[in-house]
Amino acid sequence: MKITIALAGNPNSGKTTLFNALTGSNQYVGNWPGVTVERKEACFQLEEDEATLVDLPGVYSLSPYSIEENITRHFIAQHAPDVVLNIVDATNIERNLYLTLQLMELERPVVVALNLIDELERRGVKVDCKAFSQLLGVPVVPISAKKKLGFDQLFAAVYQQAHHPAVAYPVRRYDDSTRQALHEIVAALGGFSAHSAFDMDEHRAHRDQEERDDDHSPREQHRHIGGYADEGDEDFAPPTTWIALKMLEGDEPIRQSAQLSETQRQKIRKAIEDYVERGRKIHPGIDSLTLVVDARYAMIERTLEEAGFPRAREHEITLSDKIDRVLTHKIFAFPIFFALMAAMFFLTFGPVGSFLTGLMEKLMAWISQGVSAGLATMHSPSWISSLLVNGVIAGVGGVLTFLPQILLIFLFMSILEDSGYMSRAAFITDRALRRLGLSGRSFIPMLMGFGCTTTAVIAARGVENERDRRMTILLTPFMSCGAKLPVYGLFTAALFPGNRGLCVLSLYLLGMILMVVCGLILRKTAFREGDTPFVMELPSYRIPTVKNVSRRLWDRAKDFLIRAGTIIFAMSVVVWFLQTFSFDLQMVANSAESMFGKIGAFIAPIFRPLGFGQWEKSVSLLSGLVAKEAVVSTMQVLYSASSPAQLTSILPSQFTQLSAYSFLVFTLLYTPCVSALAAIRREMGSRKYTWLCIGMQLTVAYAAALIVYQVGRLFVG
Repeated sequence: MKITIALAGNPNSGKTTLFNALTGSNQYVGNWPGVTVERKEACFQLEEDEATLVDLPGVYSLSPYSIEENITRHFIAQHAPDVVLNIVDATNIERNLYLTLQLMELERPVVVALNLIDELERRGVKVDCKAFSQLLGVPVVPISAKKKLGFDQLFAAVYQQAHHPAVAYPVRRYDDSTRQALHEIVAALGGFSAHSAFDMDEHRAHRDQEERDDDHSPREQHRHIGGYADEGDEDFAPPTTWIALKMLEGDEPIRQSAQLSETQRQKIRKAIEDYVERGRKIHPGIDSLTLVVDARYAMIERTLEEAGFPRAREHEITLSDKIDRVLTHKIFAFPIFFALMAAMFFLTFGPVGSFLTGLMEKLMAWISQGVSAGLATMHSPSWISSLLVNGVIAGVGGVLTFLPQILLIFLFMSILEDSGYMSRAAFITDRALRRLGLSGRSFIPMLMGFGCTTTAVIAARGVENERDRRMTILLTPFMSCGAKLPVYGLFTAALFPGNRGLCVLSLYLLGMILMVVCGLILRKTAFREGDTPFVMELPSYRIPTVKNVSRRLWDRAKDFLIRAGTIIFAMSVVVWFLQTFSFDLQMVANSAESMFGKIGAFIAPIFRPLGFGQWEKSVSLLSGLVAKEAVVSTMQVLYSASSPAQLTSILPSQFTQLSAYSFLVFTLLYTPCVSALAAIRREMGSRKYTWLCIGMQLTVAYAAALIVYQVGRLFVG
């Protein structure tokens, strides 16, 4: 038997850890149909069944406010997985159970994996999961995803739910006013009779007859939920009670997709108005959505109290609270943030990074010498030796040399993310981003821009507001991506050996400062709309695990090696060809007479006011449009350097410290690579905004480098 298991949970609840622990490396990664949000699936054997585990995006609720929430509710409502495996953070159970109730409202078999149970027990809290399960109405299994505890019981519960599904109906325990409103809306939708509206066992028996009798049944009326139709949608539909709940909440996509008569609409409006009127007798000014939210939390509170969970003490101060008093302090937060960044750059480009880079340089030099000697022994033609040694090995090796420094950056960022600090960074930057008309939610894709601009642009889909999303995409390229690190590493080693970390840190800060300036200009011109609210849950601080950090590092290393083996390899061959042959395809002894030399000589005067008006430097920047790492490989080929160490010794004769820093500033700010531009064009859906991005980056890059060089000349002569 083939079964489908949907893995759902809040962000930071341990969902990814559980998915990796259950599936290992047997994963398929793609995108959800029609959107560029990552979709992960994995197959494994569950008893005699072939199970497919689908990792749904992390969400706090099933409201239609973000693409992740739409994907999650669409998949469960219309693809009807056999089991919904809901992972719940036991240390923040009240907040996590809100999503659990919404999943149960969709009337699918649910299994609750109560994660971090070991952490809860360390606090002296004992949980009676059997009693909790009976009260909640679904199996509750205590686990520790990090330590792989409780997996046997979890598999057994999932198997039982798949073969003998038991569906819970939390609506039965909501307050009388909410149930009355749902009763009236369900009746207006043409559902089962009023007197049995909340007899859920009878409800299921009525559903099949309801669909046969009514051509415009709720199943037909609400075929596509959330706007993401996919194959197989015609086989499933959300339950009537869930549709009624969504209408009571004022869910706009559900209202718009409903094929209802005017009489039905009037009855539903009347039911909602009466519901709000009853609520306002107790809470003046309240709306229907808040009343439904309150009904869910009231049930959660009763359930936890009956299950014996200790109530959170209002004035209890946890270790995370104590740490946050310092790390999120209104005065100390930013200095600490910058101190952490400075330490990261010092270690990456200081003694540790330099030592590891030196080892890679020796390895690449040994490979180059070995290949050169082998080709000489075989009496290979000079052009083959030039292509392999001066082209491929020099180009690819020049980039691979800086792999240790790139991995060090991502090591520190992974530790900060796993520890829970990155959420605090989003929180403390919210105030600054709000001055740009953005919220702290934009910080996450912008932060991802430190890794890869293309990925960050795609991640901006998580920003719900369209204006905020467009601004985030336009400003993200100012965050220095990981592909520029080889350029920074090369130039700082050659011209700023005593201040490598400080030099790189200044570039990162300059990018963020100019992002703020451009954001303020955009807010006053193209994006004038008002601010949007920002809500983010701050997870408890945790000690990062070696396994999770190692997995992230391997993913980064694999991505970098693939780029080096494909794009950089191809670019090295192309650059070698262009700087070896003239336009009439004759080999030239002087590279200035080559195709690259002629092209570079044509564009070089543009860069003369910036301090690097020679053709080699100009065409290196052109190759950076394909991939920023190619700037290093191109220079290594053009300057005929057999190793990165030799190129490091050559650069001081080609650049002064001032012109080198100007070159780095231009590299930091100019147009991102073609893959990032393609992502911007796709996500924006507009050529106008894509050209705006290109024009803005080139203008800012040229102006900033010009100011650095010309003002710098006033002081250094």
